[in-house]
Amino acid sequence: MAVNGTREIRVRRIDRLGWMTTFSDMVTLLLTFFVMIIAMSSMDRKSLEDAFGFFRSVAGPLYFPSRGSVDIRPGTVDQVPRIVEYSRESLRECIALELRKRSDKDAGRGLDLFDVVETPRGLAVRIGSDVMFEEGSSRLGPQGSKVLAAVSAALRPAGATISVEGHTDNKGPEDANRVLSLERAVAVTDYMVYSAGLSPSRFCVAGYGMLRPVATNDTDGGRRNNRRVEIILLKDRF
Repeated sequence: MAVNGTREIRVRRIDRLGWMTTFSDMVTLLLTFFVMIIAMSSMDRKSLEDAFGFFRSVAGPLYFPSRGSVDIRPGTVDQVPRIVEYSRESLRECIALELRKRSDKDAGRGLDLFDVVETPRGLAVRIGSDVMFEEGSSRLGPQGSKVLAAVSAALRPAGATISVEGHTDNKGPEDANRVLSLERAVAVTDYMVYSAGLSPSRFCVAGYGMLRPVATNDTDGGRRNNRRVEIILLKDRF
């Protein structure tokens, strides 16, 4: 439109209160919904049956049977087993108790067959290789099997990853010692998995040979302490 040679442009102003129309409709619907809920909650069973009696001929959610039954299905969610967290003392006592259950002959022994120590990586069950294996062998003996059965029973409820690590003294070639330590760690793991029934997914295995001594190799007692297998409950899974 032009007025006196000047072009006039008209712009429609936005209605700033237009949202109230939608809002009012929503509030009205909500109010109606809540009024209906309150009205139905105040009605007894007889009133509801009378109100919806014409639906009796139709099988649906508004049918009111005088008697009924409910089918209960068994639970489909597996129960999570309880996970036990050990201290050094409680783990020592638990293994000793399991060991006494398995052997009357060794009832006087127990704590001298193994040791439990705290390491930066977690609790470690140390078992001397002399307790479980013949010299230079990786085959488990009867006493070693009893000790491992007790250790496995004690560690079954624990939820930690288990690292089985073999160690030797400094006698003999380094490569041969490393292989022997690994074979002994594998033998211990095989027993705990295949004989004691622990899950193989919980284990990792290593053989360090003479590289990680816990005592001097200059004495017989020190070398005996270094010849060991450690079963470690790793902290990252406690």
